Amino acid sequence: MCAAWFRQFIGVFLGWLSVSYGGMVYIDLWNPLLYYLLSYAGFLFAVELSNPDGIRPKNHKRLRWVSMSGFVVFVYGVVSWVQAVISTGAA
Repeated sequence: MCAAWFRQFIGVFLGWLSVSYGGMVYIDLWNPLLYYLLSYAGFLFAVELSNPDGIRPKNHKRLRWVSMSGFVVFVYGVVSWVQAVISTGAA
């Protein structure tokens, strides 16, 4: 059960990362912050898609903490972006 869940989670997440990176490079819209946001959305998508039935793997509870730490980084990125926009507009 755990190995199958892990393979599904990693497969979905790496697929999402690859498609996001390839799409951004293809349309010439590479931006590290945007890639992080897409990666974070892919992580949440992979967690939801690979939600195990029955007995949960040991590391499944840790994904909640990884998700919350990703959210903290997301908020930091948004706040720093807003500060950069405000300082650029005020100058």
